[in-house]
Amino acid sequence: MSLHIMDSVIYGGDFGSPEMREIFEEKSIVEDWLFFEVTLAKVQAELGLIPKEASLEIERKGSMEYVKLERIAEIYRQTYLSSVAMIRAFKEVCEGGAGEYLHFGATTQDVFDTTLALRIKKAMNLMENELESIRSKLNHLADAHRQTVMAGRTHGQQALPTTFGFKAAVWSEMISDHLERFKEARKRILVGSVAGALGNYASFYLLGGMKCLEMEKKVLDRLGLRSARVTIQPRIERLTEFMTLLALLAVTFEKIADEIFLLQGNEIGELEEPFDTENQVSSSTMPQKRNPNRCELMKAVSKKIRSNASAFADIYVRQERDHAPFYVEDLIIPETCILASTILGAANFVFKGLIVKGEAMRNNLQITKGLIMTEALMLRLAQKTGRKEEAFAMTHRVAMEAFEAGESFSEYVLENPDICQHFNEEELREVLDPMYYLGLNDLLIDRIVQG
Repeated sequence: MSLHIMDSVIYGGDFGSPEMREIFEEKSIVEDWLFFEVTLAKVQAELGLIPKEASLEIERKGSMEYVKLERIAEIYRQTYLSSVAMIRAFKEVCEGGAGEYLHFGATTQDVFDTTLALRIKKAMNLMENELESIRSKLNHLADAHRQTVMAGRTHGQQALPTTFGFKAAVWSEMISDHLERFKEARKRILVGSVAGALGNYASFYLLGGMKCLEMEKKVLDRLGLRSARVTIQPRIERLTEFMTLLALLAVTFEKIADEIFLLQGNEIGELEEPFDTENQVSSSTMPQKRNPNRCELMKAVSKKIRSNASAFADIYVRQERDHAPFYVEDLIIPETCILASTILGAANFVFKGLIVKGEAMRNNLQITKGLIMTEALMLRLAQKTGRKEEAFAMTHRVAMEAFEAGESFSEYVLENPDICQHFNEEELREVLDPMYYLGLNDLLIDRIVQG
């Protein structure tokens, strides 16, 4: 029985890539636990802390071919500690007494903290690959539409001319910022622990003296994780930082999805997410509908990610360790990673086939009948007269008159003697042309698409 929509037979395919879902499947989690125990045993054997024969047997039996999920679950129902259930199930299949050297000197948190970091590493790798793909698609859109002029909007109103290429370049740089954050945060987030019950190496120091530090480094190196300068067991800020990274991703993609959603509205009609006209249906009763389905999904999921991040930021580890945060980790981190994968997959789909309607953009640019060019006129008039405030007041007055009369601002200006005395007609028509008021559009786009 599936209780979560992500596991629904009907809706499950909407949520997360198969690769991301696999990372957090129960079978994969147990495989990570077994991998940790095998790696620990191998390193301990190399350092002379356990017999070589025991390590080889642990390695031979360290897979779910031998250690059965059902047996772990059976033991867990008796012990109520999943690490002990796994260790006992593992020990049962080891021959020659090798199981006595399983988990030698380690604590549950060594297994759980380290393998959680390993799963987060896998998840971050997938997310970074998706982000790179999204950035590449946005760079293509930026380059292809560097001359596709459209209205830039502030406060929901047309403000100044821009290009869709410039908008896509801004989106691309937002993605670059996320990639940089991921890269920089890895050194704090992808940290493991092989340090014993209180993280001070007491058990491992007893067994091998100063070899314990080498042991931890070797184990974590083989897992692709870092060692901490001091125990991570009572500290979960690294996980809160990871959740915050995902919350920031959600902010970006909700903003982009919402903009596409708005620009796809019939009254604007400048963008449209891909739509399968042969098979896709957007309404049970209105055959004409072409809803921005993926953008709506991104918007909804983004809110849940931020909610999860907020909840996670509200927990901490009491004293050296307590169990309460583990439940929150197990509930929130897998779900949030799959939701982030959902957003990234939807974004890749949308940007791969995004329909850019240049003609509609040009038409909408004329909705204000030229008023979008008032800033350009005001500044050029101020430049000619040396009186900015007077130029602003004059342009504002003419703009309001044209607006209230419902007339073309350009024609209104061309007939205004107070303005025309400072320009010839060619100069005026140029300053009122949106194509001449794009600033450093091409240079800024080049900065992004050329790296």
